[in-house]
Amino acid sequence: MTAVTTLTARTARFRPARALRLEIKHSPVVWALPVLAAIFYFNAYRVAAGFPPIWAVRVSVITGANLVFFSVIGAGIAAWAAAREGRRKTGDLLATTARAPWARRSTVLAATTFWVVLAYLAGVAVIYIQTALEATWGGPPLWPVAVGVVGVAAACAIGFTGGTLFPGRFTAPIVAVAVFVAWFVAVAAANGVQNAANGMRGTSVLLVAVIGRPQNPALGVFYHVAPDVSIAQVMFMGGVLLAAVGLLALSPAARVPGVRGLSFGSAGRRLTVVAAVLVGCGVAASATAFSLTGTARNSFPTGWEIPALHDAADDQPIPYTLDCTGSAFTVCIHPAFEPYLGAMSAALEPAAAEIAGLPGAPIRAEMNSGVTAQAVAGTTSVYTYSTEQEGYGGDSFWATPGMARAAVWEQGVQQDFITWFVSDSAEPDWSGPTPAEEAVAIALLAKVGAPIPQYQQFSGPSTSSGGSSTVGTVGGSGAQSGATAAQITAAAGRFESLSSAARRAWLAANITGLRSGAITLAQLP
Repeated sequence: MTAVTTLTARTARFRPARALRLEIKHSPVVWALPVLAAIFYFNAYRVAAGFPPIWAVRVSVITGANLVFFSVIGAGIAAWAAAREGRRKTGDLLATTARAPWARRSTVLAATTFWVVLAYLAGVAVIYIQTALEATWGGPPLWPVAVGVVGVAAACAIGFTGGTLFPGRFTAPIVAVAVFVAWFVAVAAANGVQNAANGMRGTSVLLVAVIGRPQNPALGVFYHVAPDVSIAQVMFMGGVLLAAVGLLALSPAARVPGVRGLSFGSAGRRLTVVAAVLVGCGVAASATAFSLTGTARNSFPTGWEIPALHDAADDQPIPYTLDCTGSAFTVCIHPAFEPYLGAMSAALEPAAAEIAGLPGAPIRAEMNSGVTAQAVAGTTSVYTYSTEQEGYGGDSFWATPGMARAAVWEQGVQQDFITWFVSDSAEPDWSGPTPAEEAVAIALLAKVGAPIPQYQQFSGPSTSSGGSSTVGTVGGSGAQSGATAAQITAAAGRFESLSSAARRAWLAANITGLRSGAITLAQLP
């Protein structure tokens, strides 16, 4: 057997998998793994640890900043790997190998993408495992993972194509900076759209995975999160990936024939056709996604919906059974927020005991989705609360379960509850408690150990008269004359100093008038 025959036989037995393993083993991404780990820790892991253990909320961190920096690093390393032959001036030497340049370069691209995607998925696994250990309801969403994987792969393909077409020492940093700037501009625009989503219709910036925490901690709890935008994002970035790979195969730098009988014959024509098809499919996919997002509309509470991709089943509430505790006063919560049940009960029970037996005093507290209006005090025996309290406690469930044991969290819950009981805070046109309602609420909160609440009237606009701050307030059904913070505090002190029997007797006789705004500050005992 001659040397030429032996070489031909070995070439025929060439195994792409072996070449891929070698490229994976010697990939420059290995040296960047510590950097990627640090980026993941600061941009995803620490942020997720500060979120409540809700699947959709925790998973939101795997896109956004985490995806941006993984894409930037991946694009830069891919450009560096692609420009390797140009930097080392080994193009002529490698042209004598039995492998076609496009096959050699595609192997390097695959190895680079493999490492970056693997590092990204390792971070996703950490977030998912941590959430699975803490979450009490629901399961892991998969569409955000698909968005992240396709986004990272597309960034690697863009960087590698840039490094192939423009090899040089400065190609990698230029590509990385360009990708970062593109992400930064797009994310800034997307955040602006998300923050002003009410009443808006579709826009192309929805194709960008935005940064920032979700607008509601109950995301994906009471209603499914519509995957429409995620599907469009996968289509768009997948199209970019296909187009970049096609351009790489079409580029002359990746198609120079070798010397071992390889030529631009039928194999070259087939490669050209395949590459052109990839570019065409990629452009079509990205253009379709761009067009679809133009029809998107924001819908509460499921989020952005794209009619052509939307499943009507996602609009239906997710069935669940409340978790409850307590006997004299029952506190119920959605099973996804079960870790907060003990803290919620500990906060509400003393407040409920202070008003127990009074007209309209609730005997039960239930969490609702926030879609249904809060019940009006005095018309029901159930106090309803949501994950985003509209009262003065606010953002109660953005705290982690451990933080929910803090005094400030407990006092915020008690303040919402007592304010709801003494006023018409559930009314759509409610503009704040009257001075008399404030004074009674302050007194009742003081009996359960809560400090003076910072109502809007204590920190809002006021008029100065004789050196004292005077506040004008409007109750649920009528206007009252202005009262200073000192006058409200003094009236609260008088009411708190009453005996328990006298205080309860006055409330039993006057709570209806107090809620309606008919009781003035001067009429408090």
